[in-house]
Amino acid sequence: MIRIVKTLILPGLAVVGLFLAGAVVIGTGRAAPPAQPVSEPGASPFTSYVSGSGLTETPGRTIGIAAFSSGVVTEVAVTAGQRVPKDAPLFRLDDRTERSARDQRRAELVSARAQVTEAAAQLDDYRAQLRFAEAVTDRRAISAEDLSKRRLAVRLYEAKLATAQASVGSAEAQLAQAEATLDRLIVRAPFDATVLQVNVRVGEYASAAALSTALVVLGRQGKLQVRVEIDENDAWRVRPGKPGRAYLRGNAGLFSPLRFVRIEPYVVPKSSLTGSSSERVDTRVLQVVMEVEAEDLPLFVGQILDVFIEAEPLTLKAASTGTP
Repeated sequence: MIRIVKTLILPGLAVVGLFLAGAVVIGTGRAAPPAQPVSEPGASPFTSYVSGSGLTETPGRTIGIAAFSSGVVTEVAVTAGQRVPKDAPLFRLDDRTERSARDQRRAELVSARAQVTEAAAQLDDYRAQLRFAEAVTDRRAISAEDLSKRRLAVRLYEAKLATAQASVGSAEAQLAQAEATLDRLIVRAPFDATVLQVNVRVGEYASAAALSTALVVLGRQGKLQVRVEIDENDAWRVRPGKPGRAYLRGNAGLFSPLRFVRIEPYVVPKSSLTGSSSERVDTRVLQVVMEVEAEDLPLFVGQILDVFIEAEPLTLKAASTGTP
């Protein structure tokens, strides 16, 4: 029995194994079928055009808000997506020390004003005494020395009043400074804006130093714009005033006409796609800013669109040499 297993069954198993191994090798050598796109990409409506990726942004681009001074956040007054008017509070820092300083300055101002009132009253008294003395016609009733002292007293209290008034001015300036310092702990919107991001929480320490991520990100209100990056090889074909069309990725049925806004006449390296500082991008692009005309498009700031812009025909023209 053992001899039959060795002579018949084991060789058969070996042949089956070789057959299976060959099938696996042949299967892995075949090319993988191409992945089907989630949605068909949009097509250009123009006969001659340039295309590129566009990044949506608010008018005038977005701005990052930082704190004027460092401190612990005690209140966050906005949420992402909220519209806020100019000077609306965004967040507040701990202000206990600054409020104490302000209250002290207020007390000093009250004291300085009281000193002015006191000096003015004393000056009025000495002026009245001087007028009474000068009104005496009989010089035997008042000595010249006494009259001179009264005149000096008036001049002295005029100087004291001026000093007290200067102290009031100084106290008012110090109070204004303390109130300004206190007000800077309330970070406000610099213009009518839409809150795009809120990256600060109550209890966190907000630093006034430069940050990689802004505490609050704001965008100006208005129609969204698209910053389109055109390869520098096609930059010569771009002309001001030409219309465009933008398609949402993932659904070519969602698109919008684009209105020309401006060309930023400075060719720059193509934007990093991964956000990594080590990414190398050798392509240089011309940035064209277009306005999204469709108002009902489900579009968000920072979204990437496929953009087509009407352009000059792809015909090479000889450069002029200035010679006939």
